[in-house]
Amino acid sequence: MRFVRTTAVIAAFAVGIAVEAGGQASQNPPVNRDSAISADFSKRVGDYMKLRQKAQSGLIAPKNTASAQQIAAYQHQLAAKIRDLRPNAAPGDIFTPEIATLFHHLVRQAMNSPDGEKIRKSYTRAEPVHGIRLDVNQAYPDGIPLQSMPPSLLLNLPQLPKELEYRFVGRELVLRDIAANLIVDVLPNITTPDGSS
Repeated sequence: MRFVRTTAVIAAFAVGIAVEAGGQASQNPPVNRDSAISADFSKRVGDYMKLRQKAQSGLIAPKNTASAQQIAAYQHQLAAKIRDLRPNAAPGDIFTPEIATLFHHLVRQAMNSPDGEKIRKSYTRAEPVHGIRLDVNQAYPDGIPLQSMPPSLLLNLPQLPKELEYRFVGRELVLRDIAANLIVDVLPNITTPDGSS
């Protein structure tokens, strides 16, 4: 499984902190703190993946030749088992306040980078999803398109295991379990590539 690219994320965040502090690059405590925050995110994602692996036990994943009905059945079974294993899941279980602050900074940093305009155009072409609110442990609604994530923005966010993905929905950043079509966590009020904040 692939987890957070800690070095790149921390280096980028540390530079941002130094600039915001007036160029004082020798601020070791913030760098150490941010390293701990990134490690916490990685651990929380890892804990979810362990729970997910437990939920998969006894289920037979559909093959490429499976019908749409077989895929949907597996999706519903996996999602149900995950919900059973985390019945009290709530927003912030993974996106804690400290992790949320890091993600807000990383999104702003991407939008203010030389690729910012390209990210905005890519986001607009993908027809942003607005007007719906998603909750943790809820299925991503049928009939609502999955907002494409600008690749340049994804490069600035912590890398996820292949079973998970980021999606923007309105002003929320959603962490989605792909095979289960399940909302793992929601980060509200994030600055989106169309400039909403």
